[in-house]
Amino acid sequence: MDSTSDRTPKGSQRSPKKTPQSSGKREKRNQKPNLHEVKNKGRRDRGKAEEEMTKKNMDSHEKPKAVGTGLVYSELFSRYRCLWDSSHPECPERVTTVVGMMETEGLLSRCLQVEARAASDDELSQVHTREYIDLMRSTEKMTEEELKCVSDRYDSVYLHPDLFSCACLAAGSVLQLVDKVMTSELRNGFAVSRPPGHHAQAEQMNGYCMFNNVAVAARYAQKQHGVQRVLIVDWDVHHGQGIQYAFQEDPSVLYFSVHRYEEGSFWPHLPEGDSSAVGSGPGEGYNINVPWIKTGMEDGDYIAAFQRILMPVAYEFQPQLVLVAAGFDSVAGDPKGEMCASPQCFSVLTHMLMGLAEGRIVLSLEGGYNLQATAEGACSSWRSLLGDPCPHLNSPGAPSESALTSISKTVSALYPFWDQLADSGGRLSF
Repeated sequence: MDSTSDRTPKGSQRSPKKTPQSSGKREKRNQKPNLHEVKNKGRRDRGKAEEEMTKKNMDSHEKPKAVGTGLVYSELFSRYRCLWDSSHPECPERVTTVVGMMETEGLLSRCLQVEARAASDDELSQVHTREYIDLMRSTEKMTEEELKCVSDRYDSVYLHPDLFSCACLAAGSVLQLVDKVMTSELRNGFAVSRPPGHHAQAEQMNGYCMFNNVAVAARYAQKQHGVQRVLIVDWDVHHGQGIQYAFQEDPSVLYFSVHRYEEGSFWPHLPEGDSSAVGSGPGEGYNINVPWIKTGMEDGDYIAAFQRILMPVAYEFQPQLVLVAAGFDSVAGDPKGEMCASPQCFSVLTHMLMGLAEGRIVLSLEGGYNLQATAEGACSSWRSLLGDPCPHLNSPGAPSESALTSISKTVSALYPFWDQLADSGGRLSF
């Protein structure tokens, strides 16, 4: 999402400390014994953990291999819109257009419908405070003027009497898919829901988001299914600072975001979106930002970011579940993103991620404000989830000089923490 406001959200002062780029890998790790111990222990226990989780959730000797792609969608997601701005871009058509295109292109009939459910207070409180949840619930009874007043407390949001129930349903939809995927009832899934969630923080709305759907799902997977390592990939054009805040001190969740940044001039205008924000404490090295410094980034740029940073680190991290904050405002034609990635690019990115976590991957719709482009991007991801071959990219090309600059800075910030990046010594070669 975007905003004309330059207000800094609460919590923005919590910027992780920068990683010294001049220190060597070994020296850096010796200075951070907690991270070193966590990583070494993770490597030693990895095989055992995988075996235990397999026995618990997906015993291949008792259950057939997971098949099928799940879809969570409800007409309830189209129940609300901004009462005081009929042209507001976060509108019901964002989800109805996606589902309509899925039906037109024959994708809907190939998916397995999964019923949406509301996330409980206990589930939401794994990320959000009880006081905040209660405040959001109270908006169901508010007048339009009261809703406006509460909305004005936050950055780039609006409220509606039905928004709270839809937000609970959106968060619960991702939990439904996590259950199905982790018990091998489904191979993967996609929640076509609203409101989006990746900007929402522990006790504040932000950027059209009330509850952080993907963050709640990560905590749920850990608590309910014993998942020890979760990878969250965020390809929305805006930085998902809400997800970053939730896990920046947690080495059990690896967060990767590729987003428009432009040295902080693009919303949400936070230093936390820069490549130097790598996490803090025991979570240092587990937060990865690839900040684009200009608009117009193309397929080759996004694919390079995945190939050169995300995939090598992900293979070393070895996630047991992949969650995707799937915003499509990076698709060409989006008025907010102003990027030039093709819809087909997201089929390729999805396909790459399906090689992780034994294919256990769940996508959750985030942004996207050109209805046609959002639907095309979502349907491209759907095709990969369904097992279709990746489409031919008309002009993937080599990454641009601007992309190489951004990728190089991220590698330089992260190489002390990951063996797969350390071989480069912080240098990037193509």
